[in-house]
Amino acid sequence: MANGTVKWFNDKKGFGFISQDNGQDVKS
Repeated sequence: MANGTVKWFNDKKGFGFISQDNGQDVKS
């Protein structure tokens, strides 16, 4: 499993983006 920091999360839509430790962003 990848590690990172949550950039933002929309609770109403149920998704957001995670900034991974390697610099890439991932949709969650």
